[in-house]
Amino acid sequence: MEIKKSSEQVNEKVHQMLQEYNAQFMEDSGDYSFYIEEDGQIAAGIVASAVFDTVEIDYLCVAEAYRGRGYGEQLLNKVEKEAAAKQIKRIILNTYSFQAPAFYKKIGYKQLFKNTPAFKDYDQYYFIKEL
Repeated sequence: MEIKKSSEQVNEKVHQMLQEYNAQFMEDSGDYSFYIEEDGQIAAGIVASAVFDTVEIDYLCVAEAYRGRGYGEQLLNKVEKEAAAKQIKRIILNTYSFQAPAFYKKIGYKQLFKNTPAFKDYDQYYFIKEL
């Protein structure tokens, strides 16, 4: 047995292994990941998956050159629409104070709690949106 430092490729494999295992218990599990391409570049992306009746957002990122165009909100709207169509009840996510807590509040996400400080002087926020 040997413990090794992981790579992005290994991380993806571990995530896939977990999804395959969870699928035997979760009828509505599924991938809710999407991206926006502009000028041949990935402008924004969201990585999310369903766990029982909840979608968990792992990552949402808009490349700096494409911010302010509504891409983050469009991606979240896409996930919400897809999830609601499959009777998913809620979406949860977390973010840090240097990221976008005000953005999530603005588009209807409710703050569950805040970890102050999460690290250094930065807070971590947990949000939920009922569908």
